[in-house]
Amino acid sequence: MAFEAIRAQSAAVDLLSRAIRSGRVAHAYAFVGPSGVGRRLTALAFAQALLCPAEGCGQCRTCARVNAGTHPDCHLIVPDGQNIKIEQIRELERLAHLTPHEGRRKVFILDAADRMTLPAAHAFLKTLEEPPARTVLVLILAQIRALPATILSRCQLVRFSPLPLSDAVALLIEHGVEAGEAPLLARVSEGRVGLALARAPKSFAEQRDQALSLLGEVAAKGAEPLLTRTEAMGRDRGLVEAFIETYWLWYRDLLCVKAGGDSRLLIHADREAELAQTAAASTWEEILRALAQCRAAWQALQGNVSPRLTLEVTLARLALRAA
Repeated sequence: MAFEAIRAQSAAVDLLSRAIRSGRVAHAYAFVGPSGVGRRLTALAFAQALLCPAEGCGQCRTCARVNAGTHPDCHLIVPDGQNIKIEQIRELERLAHLTPHEGRRKVFILDAADRMTLPAAHAFLKTLEEPPARTVLVLILAQIRALPATILSRCQLVRFSPLPLSDAVALLIEHGVEAGEAPLLARVSEGRVGLALARAPKSFAEQRDQALSLLGEVAAKGAEPLLTRTEAMGRDRGLVEAFIETYWLWYRDLLCVKAGGDSRLLIHADREAELAQTAAASTWEEILRALAQCRAAWQALQGNVSPRLTLEVTLARLALRAA
């Protein structure tokens, strides 16, 4: 069945399955939860169950076309650039009032629905107030406050959560991630497997080790490795962002260890001994200041600041001051 591919979202799957079995399908649903946990996958499985004669067998031509995005009664709306625009909502309204081509219903999935412009949201509210017959609308968003309450109040709320560590690790391994790297990737992504798989898993652990090695080398040898190694990174903004994230998570773990937190909360659990030693040698003020510096570096990278300059300044403040 279509829902069998959904992992660790039993509450959402049970709610949708009951609706299909009972024939009491709402006209609109809001799938709310963090990205990378299966919201879109579940929306497509729900569409398969609504359009498939066997209620989502996952094998027939109908299910295959829904999954491929070619079924005439299943429409996926994604942001046009940064936002979902009013023109897209007007086209949705036009299609929603047409008779289904093949199935019993028409299904519209609005991915990143929280990125609707205000005019688009107002236009969409009119559709919700007078929903066309045999039409099911599925909104995918991160937070319930991201859309006006007038829209959410007209939707059946379906919540999604990050996957537990064991489920995330197992799913990553099924997708080809090596068993030795999967736990770190699952912890870094906080159970959001979709995001973990987008990280180029085969290189992530090596990249993490390079970032921490550079931090340690600068602390031990001073400015020389800071200048030589960052020069080779050039203008690679993505790589610098990954290094800054590693430092943020490293100091986050140091704070956890310093506070006596459960070791299961650690992101870099494979370096627990090193974390304990570093935390013991660090003051609360140093750790908190380092976290603030990482946050400032991340904010700078979102602007037009040079990636290399940002990394050099961050490392100087973290490693050289610590030294």
